[in-house]
Amino acid sequence: MKHPLKSESENQEPAAGCCRANINRRLVVGGIVGIAASPALAQGDSQNADAASAPPQPGDYLVRASGDDQTTPLTPEDIVPNSAPLQAWPADSATQTVRSDNWQNLLVLTRWDPAVLSPEGQKYAAGGVVAQSAICTHEGCEVTSWIPENFLMECPCHLSRFDPRQNGAVMQGPATRKLPALALKLDGDRIVVAAGLDGRVGG
Repeated sequence: MKHPLKSESENQEPAAGCCRANINRRLVVGGIVGIAASPALAQGDSQNADAASAPPQPGDYLVRASGDDQTTPLTPEDIVPNSAPLQAWPADSATQTVRSDNWQNLLVLTRWDPAVLSPEGQKYAAGGVVAQSAICTHEGCEVTSWIPENFLMECPCHLSRFDPRQNGAVMQGPATRKLPALALKLDGDRIVVAAGLDGRVGG
């Protein structure tokens, strides 16, 4: 049986839409108010806007992509083991800017006993948590379905399936490339980015 991805539990709302146009882009920086805005303010806004659309960077922490709390850094305990992925955005640790202006930055997080992860998956994991791109490598739709019987993620557009335990490997086409994976590490109890995505995002 297929289920839409839930952020943490069966009580949460499913992710909206299957394609990039349906991803909820959250604007982190507003426009400059007033004609007389200072050059320094304009420069600061520009830098924050750039940070909001930049790809995940080493040192970024991760936050929920939906729900009431989209600012608190995620920890392994926030992710239910062996369950539907939690959708997340990376956030700049220096400015606390959530990188949600770029649809390609949407991630899916799952948590496992490290023993069930592939060798490559173990290298990318932190506290049993692995992160992959939420964007299908076939035609760029958002991967929003979860098949609990075999722990696979499925793209609802053309039914490609991916295994988060095997570093996002393709288990069923038409996609031919795995989901790009993000190397993680722990900073205290926070999940942070250790290295950027290991492949091209989308189709």
